[in-house]
Amino acid sequence: MKLTTKSRYAINALAELFIYSSDNPVRLKDISDKQNIELTYLEQIFRKLRLAGIVKSIRGRNGGYVYASDPSKISIKQVMDAVEEDLDATNCAGASSCFEGKQCSSHKLWDELNNVVDAYLSKIFINELADSQDRTHIFLKEINS
Repeated sequence: MKLTTKSRYAINALAELFIYSSDNPVRLKDISDKQNIELTYLEQIFRKLRLAGIVKSIRGRNGGYVYASDPSKISIKQVMDAVEEDLDATNCAGASSCFEGKQCSSHKLWDELNNVVDAYLSKIFINELADSQDRTHIFLKEINS
């Protein structure tokens, strides 16, 4: 299970968008500079986020990006799905064909871990990440709440 820069950058950029947007569009260049993310890479990520309906672009001199819906309803899991990030701990992408076409002896363990991670990421929303910027540390939520 490996998290790529695509998801990290998307999540950080969306938290930045939340912090700096007050119903005014935010330029990707500003997010790029603040988060130290290459602008062309960020543009690719935001294209996927736009296609997923997470953000929308505003054209014009004062254009930029805004949220397409309430950030308190956009989960980290939704963002990861939008940028095509698949956190899969199994060795077979869940197909149960891990070991010579058969399910390996640890398949169920890794599959259950996938479910726990998906459930956890589905309960964390963009606004919570942005709100945590003011604290010295982030409190982890209970997984079995």
